[in-house]
Amino acid sequence: MPVEMGGNDADIRVIAKAIRGWADEIMPNRLPADAIKKLSMEEVPELWRALKEYGTVDEGEIADVLILALDICELSRIDPLEAIANKMVVNMGRTWKFEHGVMQHTSVGDLSNDENK
Repeated sequence: MPVEMGGNDADIRVIAKAIRGWADEIMPNRLPADAIKKLSMEEVPELWRALKEYGTVDEGEIADVLILALDICELSRIDPLEAIANKMVVNMGRTWKFEHGVMQHTSVGDLSNDENK
């Protein structure tokens, strides 16, 4: 059954609610931890394997990552747009470098006291 999301220009909040409705049907008792485990142990590694194998980001795999991230937002009552906007303020206040092939922040933004966030 297709998930109604309001068209191609649907707000991310509408999409997140549609994802939650679908996920509630197939796994009504899931917790954020369940979705986080699936994301970290299955979907992100699949995205990485696809990139390594084909040399490009696979649309289906990145969609799986985004679907789970938005479901985690819904389950946790986090507004994804607000969370992204707030975090970008922090990230833009940081300095960045590549170390061992991984982009890492080297300083904490002015608005964050926690380097681990």
